[in-house]
Amino acid sequence: MKSILVVIMLLMGYWLCAQPVDSLNREVRVLTLDECMQVAMDNNIQLKRVQNDARIADANYFQSLMEFLPSVGVSMNYDLYNGTFFDNTAARQVTEVTNSSSPRLDASWTIFNGFSTHYNRQSALNQKEASTYAVEEQKQSVESNVLAAYLSVVLDKENIKISEGRIALLESQLLREKKRNEIGVGNLEEVYNFQSQLANENLTLVNRKNALMTDMLRLLQTLQLEVSRDYDVAPYDFDLDPDLVEIERFDEVLESSIAYSPGIKRAMSNAESASYQFKSARAQHLPTVSLFARIGSSYSSNGARNPKNGVNDANATFGEQMDWNRYDYVNLSVSLPIFYNWRLRNATQVAKINRENASLDLKQTELDMTNTIQQVYLDLVSAQETYKAAEENLMALNQSFEYVATRYENGNTDFYTYLESLNNKNRAEIELVNAKYRIVFRKKILDVYRGQL
Repeated sequence: MKSILVVIMLLMGYWLCAQPVDSLNREVRVLTLDECMQVAMDNNIQLKRVQNDARIADANYFQSLMEFLPSVGVSMNYDLYNGTFFDNTAARQVTEVTNSSSPRLDASWTIFNGFSTHYNRQSALNQKEASTYAVEEQKQSVESNVLAAYLSVVLDKENIKISEGRIALLESQLLREKKRNEIGVGNLEEVYNFQSQLANENLTLVNRKNALMTDMLRLLQTLQLEVSRDYDVAPYDFDLDPDLVEIERFDEVLESSIAYSPGIKRAMSNAESASYQFKSARAQHLPTVSLFARIGSSYSSNGARNPKNGVNDANATFGEQMDWNRYDYVNLSVSLPIFYNWRLRNATQVAKINRENASLDLKQTELDMTNTIQQVYLDLVSAQETYKAAEENLMALNQSFEYVATRYENGNTDFYTYLESLNNKNRAEIELVNAKYRIVFRKKILDVYRGQL
């Protein structure tokens, strides 16, 4: 029994030890910014929906063109009668089981309907254009969302690097103070101070890693990837071009963004479409002129009249009756709506309100675009100003920290002065890194809104 228990414990221990190894051996997929953009475009469900809407709009526009053509149809029926009735084909009263058929070819064409068909075509054309712009608008939204999520992950990783560097420095200082204390030239209080600061910085590092996992999850959700796999984000390497810290004129940025904006173009096309729908609804109050034509014939098992001799032939075949009973029919009709239970008036009022709503949607879209560009531009200007100040501040604080660190190692200053100088330097590093990345990514977002990415 003891041997069995030992074997079971050994197997469980082997299984438990093997689990982390398997998880560590999983392949990690490293995503670049370009790959994130492509994955998001391939996976985004809303983008696929608007692309399907665009296909529907294309089909509707094609149908609006076909409405100008006549409608042509062929029909054939088979009837079975049992009883007494007047057989028109045989031209006599019959009381028996009768088989009959009346094949025909019909064609109808609306000559004039108050230009309603024309207005519907124009409306469908604008809907088609609106759906195309909606696709571009959704792509723009996907790109900006990916940039924002990617920026958060990159900043988290940079902040973790700074925190890890700070921990390495504090660990070296702690080791130094322990050695000094062991040989009797140090101060145990300094050891405790460094241990306290090191523990605090380790907590900060844990919080930053947790923030990285949260932002990484948000990025994967934006890309609609399976979170069960292991992913990482490639570092975004760049040299900060001097042009990046130049402040662009807001009016130029706003003008180019509005001129390109697929969202505004979509709203404009929808407004045009609603206007034509209103015209089409009003056209329903006008007369409609239609042309109808039919070619047909008939057959009856009771026979038919022979046109050559005027005698009913009860044994006339199907082909003979099709030839004898053939007829041509043409109808030209004019209809004028007088009272249709208020349906036409209600449809006109609804179309008018839809036109007003489409106009309001256009104004709202223009306002939203202006507000978005204002916010992104303000963030860019703030990042540029922060970068300039942080760059100068970091240079000064680096010099100050080196000086204070030298004095602290020589015992000429206290721990709190050293720690304050270190904290100031680290804050300046974080501000500089964050400002640098925000400049680059805010410019990219503006490029997305201007169609330049």
